[in-house]
Amino acid sequence: MNMPKASDRMAFVDITPKGSSRTYARIGKGFDMSRPQSKSTLLTTQWLDDEFATTSILSKAVSRQISGRRIVGDPFNDYFVSLFNKSGSDCETTIVIVDSWDRVSTSSNVYRAKRYNVTIDCTNDGGGSVADGLRIEGVIYFNGNPVEGYFNLDTKVFTESTGEGA
Repeated sequence: MNMPKASDRMAFVDITPKGSSRTYARIGKGFDMSRPQSKSTLLTTQWLDDEFATTSILSKAVSRQISGRRIVGDPFNDYFVSLFNKSGSDCETTIVIVDSWDRVSTSSNVYRAKRYNVTIDCTNDGGGSVADGLRIEGVIYFNGNPVEGYFNLDTKVFTESTGEGA
């Protein structure tokens, strides 16, 4: 058995979403907190002949709060704070989530991964207590279902699965 560390769950964001090719940068330098959460939409029903109700989960709104310190020159950190004054489609991109324990083979740097469409809301581009440096924070909102596939850590390329045994 192995207990993963926070650094074993990797998140790569496309920092050129409007470009002709994808440029994935890891959320890392400067960030010291990443908290995923989901908010469920529930349906609770109870019929006249039931003593207790039944609850179903209809959907989930998934998000990830992130915060840390401003590090100038880190690709994701720079991209993240550039979104502070933006809205609409300018805040939309993709994220690839990779777990270090889900390597395809020991001879490659390819991992099973999930790619999501996301909207990023940078809510603080550098402020707070003087002793804390320039704190930055925001929320990554996940849009729709993930696409399963593979992510090469060397080339930073995501390849969509083509079916069973892919």
